[in-house]
Amino acid sequence: MQLFSHMHAVLSTVTCMRRSSIQSTFSINPEIVCDPLSDYNVWSMLKPINTSGTLEPDDKVVVVATQLDSRSFFWNVAPGAESAVASFVTQLAAAEALYKAPDVTTLPRNVMFVFFQGEAFDYIGSSRMVYDMERGKFPVQLENIDSFVELRQVALRESLELWMHTDPVSQKNKSVQSQVEHLLTALEESGAGVPTVVLRRLNQSQPLPPSSLQRFLRARNISGVVLTDHATVFHNRYYHSVYDTAENINVSYPGQQSPEEDLDFVTDTAKALADVATVLGRALYQLAGGTNFRDTIQADPHTVTRLLYGFLVRANNSWFQSILRQDLRSYLGDQGPLQHYIAVSSPTNTTYVVQYALANLTGKVVDLTREQCQDPSKVPNENKDLYEYMWVQGPLNSNGTERLPYCVRSTARLVRAVSPAFELGQWGSTEYSTWTESRWKDIRARIFLIASKELELITLAVGFGVLVCSLVITYCINAKADVLFIAPREPGSVSF
Repeated sequence: MQLFSHMHAVLSTVTCMRRSSIQSTFSINPEIVCDPLSDYNVWSMLKPINTSGTLEPDDKVVVVATQLDSRSFFWNVAPGAESAVASFVTQLAAAEALYKAPDVTTLPRNVMFVFFQGEAFDYIGSSRMVYDMERGKFPVQLENIDSFVELRQVALRESLELWMHTDPVSQKNKSVQSQVEHLLTALEESGAGVPTVVLRRLNQSQPLPPSSLQRFLRARNISGVVLTDHATVFHNRYYHSVYDTAENINVSYPGQQSPEEDLDFVTDTAKALADVATVLGRALYQLAGGTNFRDTIQADPHTVTRLLYGFLVRANNSWFQSILRQDLRSYLGDQGPLQHYIAVSSPTNTTYVVQYALANLTGKVVDLTREQCQDPSKVPNENKDLYEYMWVQGPLNSNGTERLPYCVRSTARLVRAVSPAFELGQWGSTEYSTWTESRWKDIRARIFLIASKELELITLAVGFGVLVCSLVITYCINAKADVLFIAPREPGSVSF
């Protein structure tokens, strides 16, 4: 077999981006050789803010973050069950639980939910958000951040323990240390009412694990904590691997069930993650200044199990279909789970599904027509700067013949996640991620077939027979040459 898999990029990002730039500048038909990894971050505010401006310095925000992407050795094969899915599913469930609190609109502080893309490739999403915050290109500024809570790997807890990691360097500042202590106390108090989650502190000298919080700390001292299922060593044996699948976090279903029954079957993993989401939701409520309804906040295991099934088992299910726009249905694929590789074509499937899931879990169904939903600027009391409007397919009617679409109003939005290095033209940057993906020609293969043994033997025998016959004929002709070939008579002399 001969394989053809030609990659255009060579050597490094600096080289391939320089060649692409030269081609784009001087060629009528440029041949781009590589592209920056890029996508969109998903973010949402507990209380709507005007996205056309920036917050006042006195407006404080509690940030809760996680990563959306994963990776593996193989292109676009990144199931990321423990390394990504478990954490962002938990955050989605916590967001839903917090939004149901009766007094969320009157809390002293706002809460921002962020789902970062590209964190598996040197924190592309978080570094871009920090970059935009520093330059006033994002509604929330660094000085608005009151505290930062991040979810990392949380599905493989041992002995019910959930570990709270903090940064020892920033805590050399006494003010930050005091704020971190307040943050840890809020988490511990919130976890006290959930016996299936035991929050543990770590030695203050232990550094942070890989986390998006580090990008924010490089820009500003912020009180932050990273929640994980491990203290020092990953429990996940398949971190960023093709084997980090549903089975890795013990998501399984009874046999002989239909896909719809699996979708609604509450697994033990879903219950455990719902408990973590409950603790997170209550802690966020307390950090935002709430006091009256903390213990009533409860994450829904049914939501968690649907999200796990959709992201890890079968994306093309009835629930995901109902919460997406009609033109996005193809993003769910035919069968199987979504892959969580950031790629270069954006937004990716995961980004869209997470945004729409967040909108449906935290938003409000409003009585608008399709035209009004797509352009709410002409509708009284509706504001595109405060909300995002989405016209979704909706569930099937009772006959199962047609869908019942509706309009969802939420604060779930997308913001660009591409490394600042490419905007600045610093392709060899050591400050920002410089990951690129090569372009390639179509993968082709040629197969050369080998003849059967019988045909090879026949060919050999025929060839040997022809050789023998030719030798015999040549010998006979040579032996009878004087008979077969008479020499011409020499011409006589002629006289006149």
